[in-house]
Amino acid sequence: MRVCLIKGMFAMNTPLIALCLSASTVLACENPFGYSYLAETLKPGRHEIEQYLTGRFGKDLGAGYDPRYRGFDLRTEIEYGISAKEQLALEIDQTYFDTADREGLRFRGVSLEYIRMLADPDKNDWGRAFYLELGYSQASLHDGHLRDRWTVESKYILQHNFGDNSPWMYVANLGVELLRTQGGEDAFELFVTQGIAYQVTKEWTIGLEAFAASEWVEGADFEESGVQVGPMINFRKDNFSAAFTVLAQLTGAPANKGSLNVAEYSPYEARLALSWEF
Repeated sequence: MRVCLIKGMFAMNTPLIALCLSASTVLACENPFGYSYLAETLKPGRHEIEQYLTGRFGKDLGAGYDPRYRGFDLRTEIEYGISAKEQLALEIDQTYFDTADREGLRFRGVSLEYIRMLADPDKNDWGRAFYLELGYSQASLHDGHLRDRWTVESKYILQHNFGDNSPWMYVANLGVELLRTQGGEDAFELFVTQGIAYQVTKEWTIGLEAFAASEWVEGADFEESGVQVGPMINFRKDNFSAAFTVLAQLTGAPANKGSLNVAEYSPYEARLALSWEF
């Protein structure tokens, strides 16, 4: 995903301002967030490779809080712009577990993504996009046990750039995911991610991200929920971008460690997102 955070260039004299503004003030840059998608899509014929590494720590696998629990999710995403407003992506997922019961790397699954931009955030107050993902996974993200699961995920993406020369940008993803597990219960999840970013310099951006989700099984029975919030920092240069986000769980239900649900959501996790557009 790309975003064009536009930052005004300030100088002490008018000629320098004119020189800066005569050049393109739009920075061709990457998504500064680790958990939220943007309303913009790749230009036709452009590619982007994204590599995500997410570390999840201290979950409960049924025997109480496990301080040793470490799960590392590796996600490789290859994106391609198919039109001025559409892009496709292939996603490949693997997970490395280091727990009291399991250790090693497992192939987790694959998915196909489609995004259509409905409104360009550079031309409208609010950029909007539709996101659809079809996925299959064979290893549980929770503890790594093998099972067959098919998913359909949809998002409505909002993006606000606060004007042409503003260093601020806000994004929100409103989503629903349907999950069908062979030999298990069907479920659906409602979730929202939000992010606010401030471009400090041409290369550095800082901000805050939040994630909240609730899941129901068999159509109506509440299963779980969780809310996570944390800071992010992004570095970009030319067509390369690196984003790092740390999230801490604020609350969860049903709670099993204070006010947290550490059976389904990590008490804290961190994500490194690397991307290269060409």
